[in-house]
Amino acid sequence: MREPHPVELSGTFVTRRDDRWYGRFRLRFPQVSPWPDLYTTFRVRPEWRSLVEETLSVVATEVPRQKTWPVHLLNQKVHGRGWEFDLGPPEADYLCLEQLSDICYIDMRNFHQLIDLLAPAMEDAHFFVYSMGDGLGQWVDEVRIRDGRSSFARWALAGEAWAEFPVLCAELGDSRAGDETFGRFVALMSDRRVV
Repeated sequence: MREPHPVELSGTFVTRRDDRWYGRFRLRFPQVSPWPDLYTTFRVRPEWRSLVEETLSVVATEVPRQKTWPVHLLNQKVHGRGWEFDLGPPEADYLCLEQLSDICYIDMRNFHQLIDLLAPAMEDAHFFVYSMGDGLGQWVDEVRIRDGRSSFARWALAGEAWAEFPVLCAELGDSRAGDETFGRFVALMSDRRVV
């Protein structure tokens, strides 16, 4: 069975375009674990809102050409009713990783870097991101956040990504039999795959 390749972070944001990393990527994660709601929100640890606000502000200036970032800071009291979620007490803050358009063009190294910077503020999470095949690379990334630290791994898909994906899932099936998050991801991809 093929193993994923760990993704090493550079520690900085990338401003030069590299088609191996840039493209149209699906950034809505209905398979996120824990899976609180449709909006794919991650609970922000109490008292960490200021770090999140500061990080998002700095990122906007460091990568000015990235017009849209797949991260929104939400508060239960302020945004809960308008976004139709009721996840916790009024003071609870959340990071939403869903683009309102569902799709975002971004250099994934910058997405990884952003998640790594925000990881100390986020509760534990586990999710997958997949390429829509617009760039040169077609892949599936696995992201884990545990105890304020992030890790990223990538499976590269050869040839036509949609045709290769069932093969990848079959290879991973035995080793991922008890992985509920992976199961949700496979179900999501199976629903979207063109047969």
